[in-house]
Amino acid sequence: YDSETEERFRMKIFAENRHKVARHNQRYAQGLETYRLAPNKYADMLHHEFVHTMNGFN
Repeated sequence: YDSETEERFRMKIFAENRHKVARHNQRYAQGLETYRLAPNKYADMLHHEFVHTMNGFN
């Protein structure tokens, strides 16, 4: 990252996304979801950043 501020921001996003994955996987273990999730190289992006990246807008 270009700065410590950016790194802290991205770490916060990553932690929030990791928590969402963990909650989803708990629901999977209870039979409430049909698939598991895992963090990937996009886990430090906000949703709209991910969408723009995947749609070729970056």
